[in-house]
Amino acid sequence: MKKLFICLTDFQILNALNLQVNNENNEDADIFFVTNKQGNEELAARLQATKIFKNVYLFNNSKISGLHRYFRNLTEKKYKNSFISAFTESAREVFYKICSKIYGLEYKVNKKVIFGKEIDFSIYDRIFCLDKRQIVVDVVNAVKKKTNGKCKISLLDEGISTYWRSILETHFPIDDIYLYQPNLANYYYDKNWCERFKVIPKIDWKDQKFRKIINYVFEFVELEKNGNKLLEVKNKIIFFDQNWDPMPKYFDHLPSVLRFLLHKPYKKHKKESRFYDAKMEMFRIVANNCLNNEVMVKLHPRSPDDFVEDYKISECSMAKNLKVPWEVFMDNCSFKNNIWITVSSTALCTYKTAFCNHLEDIPMVFLYKIVYKDKMDFREDDEFFEKFQSRYPGSVFLPKTVEEFQEIYAKLVTKMSQRQ
Repeated sequence: MKKLFICLTDFQILNALNLQVNNENNEDADIFFVTNKQGNEELAARLQATKIFKNVYLFNNSKISGLHRYFRNLTEKKYKNSFISAFTESAREVFYKICSKIYGLEYKVNKKVIFGKEIDFSIYDRIFCLDKRQIVVDVVNAVKKKTNGKCKISLLDEGISTYWRSILETHFPIDDIYLYQPNLANYYYDKNWCERFKVIPKIDWKDQKFRKIINYVFEFVELEKNGNKLLEVKNKIIFFDQNWDPMPKYFDHLPSVLRFLLHKPYKKHKKESRFYDAKMEMFRIVANNCLNNEVMVKLHPRSPDDFVEDYKISECSMAKNLKVPWEVFMDNCSFKNNIWITVSSTALCTYKTAFCNHLEDIPMVFLYKIVYKDKMDFREDDEFFEKFQSRYPGSVFLPKTVEEFQEIYAKLVTKMSQRQ
């Protein structure tokens, strides 16, 4: 019997590597992850080459270029594929869904595995995952069926949302929870969970072996170019992007018939665009009041390149290696005289939670109270970040209004300029 890591993000892949190398490498393990960005097939090949996992499985979770995409491209005057090819893709997807209903979960999962051999669901006695996508539920249920429910399920840290109570509302029973700092979880003192927490080993800047592994897996080559010395990110104001989409331009002149057909995507994009616009409003404040300090934008790994154009309207630079997890950057860099700003990105938190000896006490500003106000219920976020601020007082700021943010930012930028 063996373990299976089901990973939805690069951060979870990093955590799976951490557990397997530094904590549980005495047990065989496989890893399963999904296509959510370019280069994942190459990533799968590098994971396989490390031999840390016996088998690597990559599931094709990409959106098809079907009829929906075809009509969207038409409205944007993009002629990337023909109607016949789009119809064929949609028909193939319908056939796949019908067969999945007939032949069950094993067929549904294995049919779209594009890297690795066919999965034997009967060999696992333990799964590390997070119940955030249907594919996770499908794999877990397939394993539980083939093992008569004897497989142990562990939730695996995937960022701040893993610290919310809502993460416990799963489609399957949970045996334990692996987090970097369990005592920051909103449910830490819940008597039903307090004995189920397990601590993921923190990443050590002095651990050259682990750094070499993750640099190879995620193809981070900058350290070698720098003579294997930590890279310096000095005197930077870094704005961490989050993956909300603006309202697509094709909705501006959409015919009434297509608007009716696409009313659900329109509703979804309208909601997301409100967050996108509020985020960009905060960024303009950052870029326009930096006192000539350099502003750098770190895009989310799954953010499209289109975002760059919007950011570049203001004076800023873009961080390199956009598809590399920020945690890999952090393991390879020192950050002298920085200010980090975001709405609610996990990337800032992991500098303090996932590393055992962080080098600098970086001021961090979280803007969720401003951006989320009147748009969503953010009580879970607030409970976590208030606790996070209490743990790291003096370096974590949670402004409630634009005016308060401007005041905090002005003081931080002034101090930053004085230290140069």
